[in-house]
Amino acid sequence: MGPKARGSAAWVAVLVVGASCLPPTQADEAIAFEPPMPAPAPVIQGPAPEGAGESAVVLVVLDGVRWQDVFVAANAPHLHAVMGSRGAAIGAPGMGPVMSASGPAFVSLPGYSEIFTGRRAHGCADNDCAPARAPTIFDEASDHGRRPGDVAVFASWERIDRAASSMPGSFVLSTGRSSIWRGEELREDADTAEWLDRGAHADPAPGYGDFRPDRFTAGLALRYLETRHPRLTFIGLGESDEYGHRGDYAAYLASLRAADGTIGELFDTLDRMGERGARTTVIISADHGRGRDWRHHGREFPESARTWLVAAGWGVPARGLLRSARGHRLSDIAPTMRELLELPADAASTSGMPLDELFTPDAPVVARVSPSGDRF
Repeated sequence: MGPKARGSAAWVAVLVVGASCLPPTQADEAIAFEPPMPAPAPVIQGPAPEGAGESAVVLVVLDGVRWQDVFVAANAPHLHAVMGSRGAAIGAPGMGPVMSASGPAFVSLPGYSEIFTGRRAHGCADNDCAPARAPTIFDEASDHGRRPGDVAVFASWERIDRAASSMPGSFVLSTGRSSIWRGEELREDADTAEWLDRGAHADPAPGYGDFRPDRFTAGLALRYLETRHPRLTFIGLGESDEYGHRGDYAAYLASLRAADGTIGELFDTLDRMGERGARTTVIISADHGRGRDWRHHGREFPESARTWLVAAGWGVPARGLLRSARGHRLSDIAPTMRELLELPADAASTSGMPLDELFTPDAPVVARVSPSGDRF
């Protein structure tokens, strides 16, 4: 059982410029900006034509990936392309108030709970939290689903199932190698079933226990997405965290590059899905940030509260880095998805607020991420 399974988490991150690495502690001010450029036409923008079909959402969480790696490192070309030519990003340095996990424990399970419910994770302070008690965005979308399999959750880390639902079994779920709900939906397609079985028998490395390597989680999720067209899909990738626990710098970089490749495959999949893919909004974020020592995070490292968000697709004009007028929380993600899926708003006073600036064409844009030689 690894450190994360015991209720703590450790991460490692790096900034790459060309063929060399900057020390992670020097990465905070290394981002290069240039003046705003004319934005290309968004892939999808505006309300759906009457009767043209329903919108969908894909939520991707890269466990613990810090903002420096997203906005600075050259290890994520697909993510840079998404925020530069297909969508918009919140949380970049110099863009006003930042985006953060609410904490006070900046570890994974409280972060996922906040993302999934839109509320601060009261009563959840470590990775050994009890299963969710409040309905999650997946529960709500499942209640309003039009067909079986309309909501699907896929994750490498098995323990995400604790945060995913207050009503286990109400939607499709495959977390880790063996946690499965509504497995019959995953076996209607032979290739989907093969991904499920290969993941179930895979060695958990670089994780421990019931961890499923990211390549199987990604393959399963993308195949299900393309064949079943769920209205809400979650993809949770976690190998970076595992390599961070090991202190393996090079392997962390490789896992980040692989996760970025999955993002590229996701958009390729949506492009093949015709109307359904065109009407899908993709939201990409992280469950917590990193401490200044680049390896650790949590209550003892308040700077690890800082996170980020990239969105593209249906309704999101392509405008690059956005200047935020207010601070944002992970709890703002669920209300945003509720609006996109036309679900009832959460009336609780502790709930987050939708990220409306993602969908406002005249929101201020201060800079775009752009290559400068080998440097972003």
